[in-house]
Amino acid sequence: MRRGILGNLAVMHVLALDTSTYVGSVAVVSEGALRAEISARVRAKHGEVLLGHVEQTLAISGLCFAEIGLVAVGLGPGSFTGTRIGVATAKGLALGGGVPLSGVGSLRVLARGLGAEGVAVPMVDAHKGELYVAAYRLRGGAVAEELVAPAHARPDVAVQHVREAIGDVTPVVCGDGLRQYAGVVREHFGAFVEAPPVFDVPRASLLALEAIERYERDGASDLAAIEPTYVRPSDATLPKRPLRID
Repeated sequence: MRRGILGNLAVMHVLALDTSTYVGSVAVVSEGALRAEISARVRAKHGEVLLGHVEQTLAISGLCFAEIGLVAVGLGPGSFTGTRIGVATAKGLALGGGVPLSGVGSLRVLARGLGAEGVAVPMVDAHKGELYVAAYRLRGGAVAEELVAPAHARPDVAVQHVREAIGDVTPVVCGDGLRQYAGVVREHFGAFVEAPPVFDVPRASLLALEAIERYERDGASDLAAIEPTYVRPSDATLPKRPLRID
């Protein structure tokens, strides 16, 4: 297997989960291949169903948790409550099982699902009349470069910010934010390719691949320090440096 996409750690069994959107996704990936994945539209019920989906996914994969070598979790931005539930659950599983944890931004995971080459722009509805946005360059089926860090703003400001950063390329755009503010995006963003709605939510299997690469490069996330990526101030927690675009 070519080092740099999955590297040597692709041989491990990875349990991945993302609860940053209205769809909860749990997967087990081994040697870079999918063993099992459950993705379900659960809305605000992540806390009720997540552990059950973890148990079901492990059972379908034919593995027990003792065989898992890495836990991966989506850090958002997205639903404040959903993301907190996912991160807390992943931290509990990692701590209880003595397994390393790797956290990955959920917008980065969305981007990875949009193709092998080009520029990917995920747009997620941040509610309160705003968008979460980011932009990534894809190469060889992986995220090669972050062009725009995750940020939030009014839809018109957000899309203009991304367009200025990526230049005149024609990106692939996904996310429920695109569906929510389609008219504003088309008016202010210029040419883009619209991904089908099936690509609007992060898949845990792609999260697992991102987590393997991050773990190989940076090591495990600090269990005591890892937190959801809120980007804007949460009603529950204020980040030290909100990344507001004005």
